[in-house]
This record gives sequence, structure tokens and C-alpha cells, in this order.
Amino acid sequence: MVDVDLGRSPTEKELATLAQRHGGRCRQFQQLVWLDLPSGRITASLRLSRLTIRLGDKAIEAAIIADLQQLAEGSVPTFAMDV
Repeated sequence: MVDVDLGRSPTEKELATLAQRHGGRCRQFQQLVWLDLPSGRITASLRLSRLTIRLGDKAIEAAIIADLQQLAEGSVPTFAMDV
């Protein structure tokens, strides 16, 4: 499990694009968003900057973290990751 702090809240569009790029889909209940991927799940909120990644494939996890870093660098200079 890895927690990633983007420094800002992700948008619905960003999360949907991330899920599609990695062969998954998004489900949403109010402000909570789940990205169901073939190797696990990412949990996010549209109000908080922190995402929780629970994946069984380290290569996909690394690719997703790289995508998230690009999102963070594009909008906010800070990016933190708790392992």
C-alpha cells in the first residue's frame, strides 16, 4: 500500500483518464472515487489531495506513481509519498 499526496485534489477527469490508461474503470460515490484496476485499486477523494494505491503489480504501481508525479508537477511543485 502506498499513499500519494498530489498537493491538490484530483479532478474526476484526471482520475477517469488514469483508470482508462491502466485498463481500469472509475466508480464514484459522492466525493469518494475508486479506480478499479486489473491488479488492484486506488482510492481517492475529490476533496482531498491524498490517494491510496493498493496494487499487486509493482510495475503498474510505478507507472501510476509516475503519472501522478506528472500531474503534481503540472500544477503544484510539491509531491509527497508515504510507503
